[in-house]
Amino acid sequence: MQIVSRFAFLALTCGVIGLSHASNASADSADQRRSFTQVVSFGDSLSDVGTYAYARQFGGGTYTTNPGAISVQVIAEHYGLRLKPALTGGFGQASVVHPEGFGYAQGGARVAGAPNPGDATGDTGELQTPLTSQVAAYLKSHTRFTAQQLVLMQGGANDVQDAYGAWAGMIANGGDPAASLQAVEPSLRQAAQQLAGLVHNVQQHGATHIVVQNVPNISKAPIANIVEQQLPGSARVLRRLAQVFNIALDEALPSSPSVLRVDAFTFIDETSENYRQLGFRFDGSSGTNVACNPANLPAAFQADDTSALFCSRSTYVSPDAERIYMFADAYHPTTHLQKLIADYVVGQIDKWLRD
Repeated sequence: MQIVSRFAFLALTCGVIGLSHASNASADSADQRRSFTQVVSFGDSLSDVGTYAYARQFGGGTYTTNPGAISVQVIAEHYGLRLKPALTGGFGQASVVHPEGFGYAQGGARVAGAPNPGDATGDTGELQTPLTSQVAAYLKSHTRFTAQQLVLMQGGANDVQDAYGAWAGMIANGGDPAASLQAVEPSLRQAAQQLAGLVHNVQQHGATHIVVQNVPNISKAPIANIVEQQLPGSARVLRRLAQVFNIALDEALPSSPSVLRVDAFTFIDETSENYRQLGFRFDGSSGTNVACNPANLPAAFQADDTSALFCSRSTYVSPDAERIYMFADAYHPTTHLQKLIADYVVGQIDKWLRD
């Protein structure tokens, strides 16, 4: 297993000030681009390329500052490919399978956990198909993976959110913070082991180029400041829970040259520390540091009005919000941050292919 544990900050900064991948292209890089005929993606909202087509009528469609691309789309484009949703539906719309689509990630997905009971019919319309079912759906339709596919896998952030919710519930009922934290950690270790098991399953079914991204440092997103004000200590707990998941994932991932591990946690940490040098004016340190105003949604889905899924230019807080803010909403990266994430991942993939 190739491990990328730190983020080459100088290289990233150079990318921001204009050293594009195109300008660094070489014969080797061109060969690498030609080597992939398809990108396949599994994950949650960080990789969802358009499952919830309902949001398009509001100018949204993906979890960012729409119409900007999300990181997996930028990665696919780097290799001359397009990534389309494998299924569209949710929000009261019939589910439609798209055989030409290989973007299986769905907003709200856990690694293996079922959707929240209210999510399909209550305050939100996300399908939230877990990664275990996403991979199963791919194998049902396509049987195997190939050596010409780049398989992108990430997950666990919603599992972390669930664990945080359980911890906060225990505190609200008089629980000891430290003991409550210990009580919720095993669920995250299990989820991380399940994700590692999925990676192994994908590899066993023929994949030779699997990129696994761990859980970003959620404590650097605006949501951490929001919940910290409601329950002091929450930001520290969110950081700890993400670390618990990531450590367990590190330990459980198969050791193989076919698996590239990308450290999104450290990437977000260091990007947040250096956000001004990277062209941002607002990091995620405040709950109000988001690029998008609430969208005007029907009553059935008003609970989602602050979600980046429905963010569009008409809801930007300023004309250049997608560039100067790190986060579109309380959780999700803006177009600018999505591009930085993609550039970082592509740099690691290209190095991995050369090694």
